[in-house]
Amino acid sequence: MINKSLKYIGVLLLAYTLNACNEQRMSSSSETTTPVWLSEVGKRDIRELTTTTGTAKAAKTVEVKSETNGKYELMINPKTKRPYKLGDIVEEGAVIIKLNNKEHENTVSLPTKKMQVDIAKKEWEGQKAVFEKGGATEKDVLNAESSYIQAQSALESAYTDLAKLTIKAPFKGAIVSLPYFTPNVEIASGETMVGLMDYSQMYMEIALPENTIDQVKVGQKVLVTNYNIKSDTLSGLVTQLSPAINEDTRTYTGFISINNPELKLRPGMFAKGEIITLQKDSVIVIPKDIVNSRRGGNRIVYTIEQNRAMEKIITTGISDDRFIEVESGLNQGDKIVVKGYEFLRNRGKVKIMK
Repeated sequence: MINKSLKYIGVLLLAYTLNACNEQRMSSSSETTTPVWLSEVGKRDIRELTTTTGTAKAAKTVEVKSETNGKYELMINPKTKRPYKLGDIVEEGAVIIKLNNKEHENTVSLPTKKMQVDIAKKEWEGQKAVFEKGGATEKDVLNAESSYIQAQSALESAYTDLAKLTIKAPFKGAIVSLPYFTPNVEIASGETMVGLMDYSQMYMEIALPENTIDQVKVGQKVLVTNYNIKSDTLSGLVTQLSPAINEDTRTYTGFISINNPELKLRPGMFAKGEIITLQKDSVIVIPKDIVNSRRGGNRIVYTIEQNRAMEKIITTGISDDRFIEVESGLNQGDKIVVKGYEFLRNRGKVKIMK
């Protein structure tokens, strides 16, 4: 009876052992294999940016008014061989409009004043020569010199008065307003003749959130873009920052200067500014979205060893919208999972895809 019981127990143990081995083989053969794609870790420059927006405005703008009366004459643009019009680029000092006024010219009497300067100069030089020979007093020389200076001053005033008959560009810029007047119509003093704008240099007033006050500094470079000129990024600079925080908006005011040499950004356009608050050159970076967080604050990525996914703890630094710096945990040339990582677990079986 005892022998039969022992035989029965032995059969049960053997069956259990065989069943356990079979289950292990079945479990091993049914383990999920996750397809993954790898990429080699490399180095590149990375920037930390603070993004802001605003309206671009011209650095220089002016409305030139008439300083005297005269008959209106719109001048010819030497570049187009046509009368000046809106949008034309004019050089500094270019005459855009003339006001013809013969009475004013006669009153100024420029030829007479030029002649008076010549006469006064000769008189002064003559008195100096006579003084050296003892034939004139020092007072005579000083009086002649004073007359010469007064004649020169009168001539300069004449030139200034005549210049009032010409409307010139005070700087190189674009014509942005040009009121229409009938040729030869009488223009009164104080009328707006032309509006000019230099937008090769622009600026943008911005509002920055208070949590950036320690990051944004005067002198930092700015990347400026507009949705109409996506292919071009303009360079800018943070020029001013207010120390005061607006209690309602929790923001503070700043100003950005913008270089616009090709005039692609237009005054009044909405623009985005990306302030480079921190930049590191030639550091190890990886795609930002492949980094996973674990309890305890660890950040991990996956590497592959013998067709198994291996968690790799890393320390990260600055980041932009796509990449993040790896300060430790990875070396240049390491291969990491960049696709398929969403379905991985530590030591999970993988298939490397090409």
